[in-house]
Amino acid sequence: MTGERAGTDETTALVPWLLARGVDGLGLTKTHALQRAIVREVAERWPQWWNHELAGPPHREAELPVLEETHAALRRLRLLRRQRETLVTTARGRKLLADSDALLHVLHEELAGEGFGGDAWLLLEEALHQHGALKSDRLMETVGRLLTIEGWRDAEGAPLEGWTLFGALQPVLCRAEGYGFLSRRRSSLTYALTAAGHRLADRAPDSAETASAAAGEAALVFDAELLNVRGVQARLAVLDRQPLTALHDAIQHAFGWWDDHLYSFWLDGSFFGSRDAELTSPITPDEGVATADVPIAELDLRRGQRIGYVFDFGDEWRVRLTLSERTAAEPSDYPRVLELRGTPPPQYERLED
Repeated sequence: MTGERAGTDETTALVPWLLARGVDGLGLTKTHALQRAIVREVAERWPQWWNHELAGPPHREAELPVLEETHAALRRLRLLRRQRETLVTTARGRKLLADSDALLHVLHEELAGEGFGGDAWLLLEEALHQHGALKSDRLMETVGRLLTIEGWRDAEGAPLEGWTLFGALQPVLCRAEGYGFLSRRRSSLTYALTAAGHRLADRAPDSAETASAAAGEAALVFDAELLNVRGVQARLAVLDRQPLTALHDAIQHAFGWWDDHLYSFWLDGSFFGSRDAELTSPITPDEGVATADVPIAELDLRRGQRIGYVFDFGDEWRVRLTLSERTAAEPSDYPRVLELRGTPPPQYERLED
């Protein structure tokens, strides 16, 4: 099979391929890029992204921009995460891997997000959906003109055009191709929406809500007991897709603390216990593997499970957290403080004059 004749299934398979391979773990280099063997396997499987006859086999992930951009985006979406020198599929990634429609909606929602990239993709999508396949120069001219009308300019205030425009659009084009919404003929520099891309361009207005529902939006409710002072408790709610740092934010808000110290969670319910059970402040040096910036859904918490939390390793504010229930997420901002019982003491004692 040549790159020019790649079928729709092959064109749209990169994301599920990465997620499926990540279940057992994908090897990473010391700089956290995909290892050379994986890069070469991708180049062989999707030859439209690499010219073997001209350049021989690739050596680095950066030589395949579609792969590099897709890998980075899946980590931002928390479908893949780094675990030491391995890239693994998260619980949310495994769930979406089993539901292709929900996965497509989540990927499309990411592309059509806020900022320049989101605006650019919606214009690219509309142009290709209405006119069919377009050569690069015509597509750039159409989208560049519309971006200028919408107020986007380069760093010097000039309209985006030519190579400046093409360079600005490359991350969006690469992600769209990696997600399976866009195909590119290298020989003629022609872009077109795939069948999946056309379906999503015809989406209903409430597709964002449909995607959230399909992705299984759920809220977790925790009972939080401040052990330093008797009778001070709170009920907190976070989304299961949010990281432990969101639960930290809810605790801070409930007890009126300033977020000015390090903290740790112990998933075995202890305090200062096993390092294997500890997840700590993202800013703690050399603790990238054990960071609390990890989606709660990945932790496979069970109802009734206790978690130990310590804030400020000097004063040692200790909170015992208990997962009390899992419920459907309400239309509201998360994390949330549902209830506070008792009066939390001040974080710092008032100094005498």
